[in-house]
Formats: sequence, structure tokens, C-alpha cells
Amino acid sequence: MAKQKVQLEHAGVLQSDNIPEESMLGYLVGIVHHKFRMNQKALEKLLNKTDLPEEYWPNKPRSVPSFQAACRTLESPRYIERTFRDPQTKVDVKVGVEFMIDVLSDGSRQLTRKIHYPENIQMSKEMEKILRIYVKSTQKEPEKMAKFVYDKESDSVKRINLYDDEDELDIGEMTDEKYAKLVEEFNSIKSCYTERYLKDAWFWMLRKEGGIPWLKNCGSLWFIPKDAKKYVEDFGFVYNSIHGESGTWRAVPIVDTEQHRMYLKEDINAEYNDRFKTFLNNVAKKMDSGMDKDKLKKQLKENKNSFEKQLNKELLEKYNNLLNISIKAKVDNFKGEFESSRLEKAREMLASL
Repeated sequence: MAKQKVQLEHAGVLQSDNIPEESMLGYLVGIVHHKFRMNQKALEKLLNKTDLPEEYWPNKPRSVPSFQAACRTLESPRYIERTFRDPQTKVDVKVGVEFMIDVLSDGSRQLTRKIHYPENIQMSKEMEKILRIYVKSTQKEPEKMAKFVYDKESDSVKRINLYDDEDELDIGEMTDEKYAKLVEEFNSIKSCYTERYLKDAWFWMLRKEGGIPWLKNCGSLWFIPKDAKKYVEDFGFVYNSIHGESGTWRAVPIVDTEQHRMYLKEDINAEYNDRFKTFLNNVAKKMDSGMDKDKLKKQLKENKNSFEKQLNKELLEKYNNLLNISIKAKVDNFKGEFESSRLEKAREMLASL
């Protein structure tokens, strides 16, 4: 069945106030990626109403990113109040408990806590010892509670306790509460799209269509050539369908002027430099890896050719046509200063291949 063409309600944003398209270079685009959660089938139904190629669709929901997102919720609320009985004075002591999630690997996180108490509070030496307070108003080091691990075989979250005494300051009870929340959140989120998936898809589309950060700042504001207008419209349709009036996205036309061309040339050079430095960092890592020298040279030569082709296709060819300029990615001809000798050595290695 042929896909029905949808008239996008937001398309007027890109009509450019009657500016002729031939007088434009492209659009300044930006999206604020608010939190959302949507069932996989519901979002894919929206995507099917657009002409976005599947290459630009968000990746399907996956368990490891879902585990990571679920773990982040354990820091909310970050602080809670808890009351403990001073064993010496028999007085209730109200303290604050701060929870933190530390990244161990893609599929594992560590939960810790830190006890805070007001400076004017009175407590016995015995209570201070229990709280392990060595500085004025907080524990010196966070206290390990548990390690959470995503188990691929069972598609579930496993728990490894890191405490010795579950009754000590309710650490066992607190860990139980956090683990129950994590499991519930993980099971709820693993079949859903979230803002992370849409954000990754948005930036993937921008890069593939020749988008570059505006003002040489890789934030939320990008320039994209006018040929990609239809994809910006389609993303806007999906975004507005999710967020409605609470969403924020903009597409502002950039008219073809000498000043705007100069800005774009500056930003293209900055983007070229940034991508080249990123590539050199990867080269330096491989040089430090202890790989066999002949194998290293062969791999780096392939990487060098691939980098040049990709950069020319994704970026430079588009802007050569748009701005009537002639720039070609050639690693050996790159001129620039590096803040470390490590990157300079990487460049020298590439030049020798």
C-alpha cells in the first residue's frame, strides 16, 4: 500500500516568510529535547506518516540503554530525610541521605549513599561513630550500597549487595526500595522510546545531511543546508505530535548574503578541525594499544582513506556546491596546531602511510 502523504501542520515554520528558496542557504535549527516516554508502536505509527527514511528513524528500544535510563531515576529524589535513634541519648536524630549512581560499565552501575546532618544538631560520640562522620557535617566517603547489573540472558536487572550489615542505618531497607524502583522502571521503559532515542536520531540526521554547529559550538543550534528541509519538517511533525504546545523547536531561514557565507566558512573549518582532532585521538589510542606494527599501519591506512571519503561526502561536497567553494578533505594537507605532542605524532604517522 502506498504511503499517504501527510500535510504537516507545522510546515509554515519553514515557509520562510515568502523568501524565495533560491535566495536561501539553509536553516538555523534547534530542538529542546524534553523528557517523554512513548510505546514503540505508537511512535513508529507517527514515523510512518512522514517521508523520513528508516536510516533516520530512532533506533528501536534496547535493554541496555533502558537499564541506564532506569538507573538515572534512582537519583530522584537525590536527597531524603531519615530519622535514626541515638543509641546513647535515646533522642531521634534527623539526617539527610544523598543517593548517587556511579557508572561502572555500559551494563552495570553502583549505588552509594552519603549521610548529611545539620551543623547545629547534638549527637553522642557513639552516634557519630555509627554515622562514620569524620568531617564537620557529612560522611567523608560515600557508602557503597549495591551493584546493579543488566543480565542479557534473562533480560533483567540483577543486584549484588555491597554492605555487611543490612540493619546498619537501614541500608538494607533503603537498597530494597531502590532496587524495587529500578526493576519497575526498567520493565516499564524497555519497550518504549524516550527523548534519548529521538535526540540521537536528530543529530544523526543533521550530520548525514551536512549540518554543522552554529557559532562553532556543538550545542542545540545547528545550520543545515536547504536541501534537507523535508527532513527537518518531518522531525518537527514527530516532535510536535509528541510534545504539542509544551515542545520547543525552531527553524529560521538563513538568507544568502556574503556575511552569512563568511560565517558558514568559519564554522565549516571549525567542524573540519574538530572532526580531524577526534580522528587523530582515535589514531593515537591505536598507536598506544601495543598492536603489531605492520597490522597497525595497514589498519590506519584504511581508517585514513575511510575518514577522508566520509568527510568529503557528508560535509565538504555539500558546502562546495552550496557556497561555490572548493575544499577537499586530505589528511596529509591538513594544517593546524595541536595542544599535545601525542596528536602531532599521530598526524606524523598518518603522513608516513
